[in-house]
This record gives sequence, structure tokens and C-alpha cells, in this order.
Amino acid sequence: MASFILRRILMLIPILIGITFIIFALLYILPGDPVRLIAGPGATPETIESIRHEMGLDRPLHTQYLDYLSKMVVGDLGRSYQTRRQITEELAVVVPKTVQLSLAAEIISSFLGISLGMIAAVRQNSWPDRLITALAALQLSFPAFWLALMLQLLFAVKLHLLPSSGYEGGFDKFILLPAITLAIPSSGILARITRVAVLDTLREDYIRTSRAKGLRERLVFLRHALPNALIPITTTIGLDLARLIGGIAIIEVIFSWPGLGKYAFDALVFRDLPALQASVIVFAIFVTLINLFVDILYGLIDPRVSRAA
Repeated sequence: MASFILRRILMLIPILIGITFIIFALLYILPGDPVRLIAGPGATPETIESIRHEMGLDRPLHTQYLDYLSKMVVGDLGRSYQTRRQITEELAVVVPKTVQLSLAAEIISSFLGISLGMIAAVRQNSWPDRLITALAALQLSFPAFWLALMLQLLFAVKLHLLPSSGYEGGFDKFILLPAITLAIPSSGILARITRVAVLDTLREDYIRTSRAKGLRERLVFLRHALPNALIPITTTIGLDLARLIGGIAIIEVIFSWPGLGKYAFDALVFRDLPALQASVIVFAIFVTLINLFVDILYGLIDPRVSRAA
């Protein structure tokens, strides 16, 4: 198992280097000149060139990238064009808020999705099964921005039950609406996967043997069916968390949640390339680490995976 984990970690190194280069190159071919934004509309050409030289933007792209990579290794992501503060200090403030929101959404999603999926599997072809299957398909069809606005309109404007936006301490009433918005499509995916996984497990021979031995149906389900259905469910949760983090920016903007997504959006609006670049790289690292965690967890649940690898 140790060699399996080590191989997975070593595979991350070229992946992360490739991700950083692609992000670095793509952001620097965006239209517009950040130096002119910093200098202001009345700056002279000499002033603009002086700022460009001071920031190192007059060097070749590969030289800028290697310099950026060497600084990133020691935790130096540069300074924000907009605030002139160290980006690592700003990320230390916004990243925990995104983690809070992601965890809250995934907890809600996992509880709803697994519960509904198990009910649908146990009551196969009954009206609860058909209702849950239809509801899961409906959940997947909602655009995130539309769903966020509808939930704000219903729970904040009409019913006055929850605040429409903002942030106080993290796991409080302000987190509920954005977390539910993110959890609704995710729970639909998880419900469908859970239903299929449990049904496939219930058709196995060892389940029939357990029933033939006289075990109660609840014990058969909890002791034999559910543990063996956890592999696809666990994989889905991990991949969904990666997808959720990748698409969290629009939700943070709509709900004014001061996390990494909103930070990246503000950096894009102000053409703050160092802040935007660092934000996208952190998002990519998050997704990569989640996939690594899923691989390791997959190997722990099913030792055959680690032995085969």
C-alpha cells in the first residue's frame, strides 16, 4: 500500500508542472495590458516601460515562467496588482472559506444522495423509486446560477428565513443557501450512482446466500450489500467534490461568499494576473489532491486496486 501511495504522489509532480505552465501561458495571452491598468490612462510611454521592466514583463515568457515556478516552490506567489499585498497572505484568508463551503455542500449532498439512492434501490420499481429517479434527473437539469437566484428569491426575499448573501463565521445560517445550491445537483448524481451500485450488489450470489442462511433483510443490507457498494459511491463523492470546487466561483459571486472563487472573479475583473493565476493554480491543486485522495481511499476499500497498481 505504501508503494501504491508513493507512486500516486510521484505522478502528481509532472501533472502539477504541466498545469502551472498551461495556466501561466493562457493567462498571459489574454487581451489587455495589465501594466497600462496599473499605470493609469495618463501615463507616459516611458512610465509604462519602466513599470513593465520593474515587474519583469519585458522578459521572454519561458524566463518569466521559470522565475515564477522557482518562487512558487518556496511559497512566493507574487504581489497583487490591485492591493499590492502578498498573494499568499490573501489566499490564506479566502481559501479556508471555500473549503468551508465545499465541505458543507458535500456533507448535505452525500446525506441526501446516499439516503435517496438506498431508498430507491430497496424499493425498486415502486413509486418511491420512480419519484426519486425523476427527482434526481430534475436536479441535474438546473443551471447553478438560476438555482441560486431562485433559492435567494424564495428563502430570503419571500419567506425571510435565510440571509440572501454574506459571511459571518462559516458554519452558520449564511452558509446554508450557497451550500444547498451546490448540493442539489450533486445529490442527484449521487442518488443515481448509489441506486445502481446497491442494486448491482443485491444481485450478487453472496447476498442470496446470506438470505438463505436466514439473516434478516436489514442485516443483509447493512453488513453485506452496503459495504460492497461503497467503492463506486466513494469514487463519485470524490469526483463530485472536485467538480464542485471547480464550479464554486459563480456561487461565491452570487452569494457574496468571500472565498477563492470570488477572489479569482475579482482578479479577473481588475485584470490582476498574479492573483488570478495563483487562484486558478490553487483550484487545480485542490482538484488534483482530491483525485489523489480518492485513489488512496479506493485502494484502502478494495486492496485489489493497490495490488494491481
